[in-house]
Amino acid sequence: MWTEFRYTVGRLRAQILGWGIAIAVLGLILVPFYRSFQEQQERFMQLMEEYPPELLAFLGGADAAAIATPEGYLQYYLFSLLPIIVSLFAVLAASGLIASDEERGRLDLILAYPLSRTGFFWGRVAAFSAAALGVVLLGWLGCLIPLGGSTLDVGAGRLALPFLTVLGQILVYGTLALLLGMILPSRGLAATLSGLLMVGSYFLSSLGSLNDTMAAVARFLPYEYYQGGEALYGLNWAWLGGIFGASVLFALLAWWLFVRRDIRVGGEGGWRLPWRSRMRRAAERQGVQA
Repeated sequence: MWTEFRYTVGRLRAQILGWGIAIAVLGLILVPFYRSFQEQQERFMQLMEEYPPELLAFLGGADAAAIATPEGYLQYYLFSLLPIIVSLFAVLAASGLIASDEERGRLDLILAYPLSRTGFFWGRVAAFSAAALGVVLLGWLGCLIPLGGSTLDVGAGRLALPFLTVLGQILVYGTLALLLGMILPSRGLAATLSGLLMVGSYFLSSLGSLNDTMAAVARFLPYEYYQGGEALYGLNWAWLGGIFGASVLFALLAWWLFVRRDIRVGGEGGWRLPWRSRMRRAAERQGVQA
């Protein structure tokens, strides 16, 4: 398991650095910019009053006065879209943790070594979790470095709270993509469906304040429990625990399916539906009789 963990972390190293540094650079730009934002605050508030409510809903649902605060500023400019950005990393990385090697015909060779399926699976899941933590830490450091010279009245500890909720979004969408990779016939299909669910969750949750039907559906979606900049006022630990709990559940279901199914030798698989299996066996019997 430890060997598989180190191998997978090494394989994800470029993605960790790429996504993490990109978020860090965003923080390096936005945190010092708050001083200029304060100087232009009156003009900004006048502009915000002309924005339609639908646009404000996508940007965190805050009004102009709330966005003028340090917490609202970080939510509006950084944390409102950050889960969508990092969830792309989650979907792409996690959907290929196992399925990519399987489709290339390497998984059966790897499992030919004295390594249990359980050790292999959890080694890779632990590596993905470490990679997600690495991306979040780099983003947090990017915001922390210029914090001392800015006018944002936010400490390092408080600044870490929104990034905890970002980590939760990475893990929940990553483990969902991993689970779908165990069910669907290809890694590409699993990543596509996970991405659609991620974007749909964002849209429905963002517009939930404008439509009761959307709000009712959004209660079952992960983004509804993403706190972002609101965590600076105080973290809802129950919501965060629920997100991490859902991630663990998805990972356990994926493990359960992985240890019980056949490994493809190469290429994409089929749907493994019972009626398709019966049709295939019937066709094979007919071929033998002929």
